[in-house]
Amino acid sequence: MPSTPLMMAFNAWRECLGGDRIQTAAEAQLQYGSCTTGLSRIIAGALRPRSTAEVIQIVGIARDHSIPLYPISTGHNWGYGTANPHTDGCVVLDLSGMARISDFDAELGLVTLEPGVTQAVLRDYLDRNGPHFMVPTTGAGPDCSILANALERGYGITPYADHFGAVTALEAVLADGTLYRSALTELGGQAIDRAFKWGVGPYLDGLFAQGNLGIVTQMTVALARRPERIQMFLFGVAAEAGLEGAVVAIQRIIRAVGGTLGSINLMNNRRMLAMTVPYPLERVASNGIMPPEVLAELANRHKVPAWTGVGALYGSRTMVSAAQKIIKRILKPVSNRVLFLTPESGARLNRILGSIPVLRRSGLARRMVTLDKSLRLLAGSPSDVALPLAYWRSTARPPKGPLNPARDGCGLIWYPPLVPMKANDVRRYVDFVGDICVAHGIEPLITLTTLSDRCFDSSVPILFDRADVAQRARATACYDALFEVGKRHGFLPYRLGLQAMDRVAASDTPFWNLVRSIKSAIDPHQIIAPARYAPPPRGLFSKLGNETDATA
Repeated sequence: MPSTPLMMAFNAWRECLGGDRIQTAAEAQLQYGSCTTGLSRIIAGALRPRSTAEVIQIVGIARDHSIPLYPISTGHNWGYGTANPHTDGCVVLDLSGMARISDFDAELGLVTLEPGVTQAVLRDYLDRNGPHFMVPTTGAGPDCSILANALERGYGITPYADHFGAVTALEAVLADGTLYRSALTELGGQAIDRAFKWGVGPYLDGLFAQGNLGIVTQMTVALARRPERIQMFLFGVAAEAGLEGAVVAIQRIIRAVGGTLGSINLMNNRRMLAMTVPYPLERVASNGIMPPEVLAELANRHKVPAWTGVGALYGSRTMVSAAQKIIKRILKPVSNRVLFLTPESGARLNRILGSIPVLRRSGLARRMVTLDKSLRLLAGSPSDVALPLAYWRSTARPPKGPLNPARDGCGLIWYPPLVPMKANDVRRYVDFVGDICVAHGIEPLITLTTLSDRCFDSSVPILFDRADVAQRARATACYDALFEVGKRHGFLPYRLGLQAMDRVAASDTPFWNLVRSIKSAIDPHQIIAPARYAPPPRGLFSKLGNETDATA
């Protein structure tokens, strides 16, 4: 049988990497093809480099044979596509084996790391080399990449909540095999480049966020120092009608104590119950979700109000104490109780409850475990506290080992729109999300997270049983409806998943035409992540089709 371009590329890659770091199409499909969204792409194989030099070699071979690559860091992009490429026929470039922390400046609080460095890996490193620094944690779990989350413009709740905002420098392999670095580094000023985000001349580092213009192999991130005091605060809004007042109060809190404040999460009662109780599958209504009376009963039994606010304060004892008084005063009209906890007090309560046999398996003890993990997350120590959410409506139960929603059959699609911090806008948003989710048999679990005193990002997990074809179809239809109605209201996602890329990035507008032009100029053969945030020109490359069998 004559050699195909794909076969020739794999032969060349074997000489570069050796056979143990190459996977056939069948092997790659098994490892990377599962996706919480229910979608899956045809994967042509996988490569696992261990250095930037190997990435440059791989890209050169891909360019010579016109084989598209899809780089991933750890492949844990839950709810947005997991490790799946955006087009069929790509070879997955798994960068998880590049897990070096090449530089740590404890004086300036700067760490330079590779794509495979996870939240857990960085925490372990800092415990040994800089325990007074915080990991930029997220709810995605300890085994997720720091670099990849920053590139997707993810955010957290620790002081440096905007994770790409904390990126000060990066290096990337371009499609022609050259290594991109900023102008300051090229002038010999690598140290000052890492200390100053904007460099000199046009700011080009931002082109590598939410895009496909290069393969980022190294990044420098500014870390927040652990302050003298970290304090979580929780408050409840008893009635649904109190939502508007809570929004105004949150805005006032940010403006009054912003320098001491992390993000604030405002969660509805269904979202809180998803963290508290197993899904009451036997009590769902004919429309497939909890009826109001079951919701009210569970909320009353577990003392869950209509809305729950969770935030964190960071600073000296004096600063946190002063901020605490201000928060109490501002929240007094909307909440009859505000609770303040530190990570130390949470851990102590958790140990006490765990030591009492009669309480060890109680609902109170389970909630305390969740609270303890949440407090540690706020303090910059990664945990899996948010991952069980993906299993809530799935027939799959969370395993005892590391959680992997894609592997375990969970159905999850994230709808993450931006919402202006205006009481009337928030009410319109919450109402239409509730109506659409209920109409599609999806529990409307809503979180509003502060990005500033002007804007929330909302995260709505569309949860379903991936083994159920009807549920999968309803979940996809629910996302489509939320996107279209949200667009009419002016609420648009801050990031896109596998199922949504063409809804935005395929637009024939000056913005996306410019993106296409830049992509065509530096990657004319669409070697790197074709169709990711920049669809290729029509007819430029064809699907590999049966060539995916060539690596078997």
